[in-house]
Amino acid sequence: MPLIPARASAHRRPLAELAYSLACALGLSACAASAPAEVHAPDAAPTVLDEVRITKTDPAALPGMFRDASDRLLRGENEAAAKELDQIVSVDPTGPTAAPSLFNAGVAYTAMGDLVTAADRYRKSAELDPSAPTAKTAWIRTSRLDAYLERWDDLLLVSEKVAQRPDLSALERIEAMGAKGLALVFLQRNDEAYDVLVKARNEIEDKKLGISGPPPLELAEVSFAMGEVKRIRSEKIVFVPVPADFGATLEERCTGLLDAQSAYTDAMRSMDAHWSAMAGYRVGQLYQRLHEDVMRAPPPPNATSVRQQQLWEGAMRMRYRVLLEKGLAMMKGTVELGERTGEASPWISRAKEAKKELELALEAEKSALAKLPFSESEIQTALDDLKKKKAATKP
Repeated sequence: MPLIPARASAHRRPLAELAYSLACALGLSACAASAPAEVHAPDAAPTVLDEVRITKTDPAALPGMFRDASDRLLRGENEAAAKELDQIVSVDPTGPTAAPSLFNAGVAYTAMGDLVTAADRYRKSAELDPSAPTAKTAWIRTSRLDAYLERWDDLLLVSEKVAQRPDLSALERIEAMGAKGLALVFLQRNDEAYDVLVKARNEIEDKKLGISGPPPLELAEVSFAMGEVKRIRSEKIVFVPVPADFGATLEERCTGLLDAQSAYTDAMRSMDAHWSAMAGYRVGQLYQRLHEDVMRAPPPPNATSVRQQQLWEGAMRMRYRVLLEKGLAMMKGTVELGERTGEASPWISRAKEAKKELELALEAEKSALAKLPFSESEIQTALDDLKKKKAATKP
């Protein structure tokens, strides 16, 4: 997913909609019809032509200029098209060609990888002409770009604008709720996020969406955001001070971890590289943080001798080392996903850093175990004996 992994598929029909906005801007009869079929951009790199300078400022000439710029965009000449479309807007910022020029400029800047400018153009297009046939699409794309760029305050405002529209399909309405929930959770408004996401999940279940096969991509944001809510809740369960029932507390934390992992896995099922990278990183982080938290627990009060304390340390390191291994496996898979798909968002960078941290942590565990006066087999024997004693004391 080369350009905007946050929703590359969010831009599956940019050229078709471009042609549609061209027709509408020029007052052609196509405005009353449905948008044309998808037009695929050529695989070859776009040819960038020399900068075209507009010397005419007569607004009457702008429809023809818009047509020429849009033709460039259809041919994949994104940089030249973007310059011309921006120039058209500067000549007549509120005229009939301004909103479609801004929209098509958003398409061009997205193709160029300039997502900040693309989001700006889409937003301005929708604000300038709320009744334009591309206005809804412009707001939805702005939402997706804000999510990718991690602009949570902006995402919250835009998601609410989208949700207020009366012309949304069921999937668009669910996606808007997912975007709002995602923004709220990153703004540390977890309870509000949960309420929004429950409504979205209820609608997904009522409509039986995503039951068979990969779920629609619009559902991925809801799933990931729900994973965030559950992750944050589960990580509030810690082990310092040591809880009265360590085993029960650990089980509660693990249950929360698995609930969050299940939600993240639903996001991965959408088969979108960006959401899969985000979810993969978070799942790996779940195990990494559980290991960090559980290993902070001090020895029990009845471990009074140095030998008992060392045995306890060895048992903890052996028992919970698997959490590091699980986390590392997930981080490796996420990094490989980026290499395989070309996904290059900050989430891939985070996975790379976490992978290094987990590799070092595993080495540290092995080194610490090697310094203890017991072999791993001796520690395992001691653990087995302890299990037998506990089983014998049960009624």
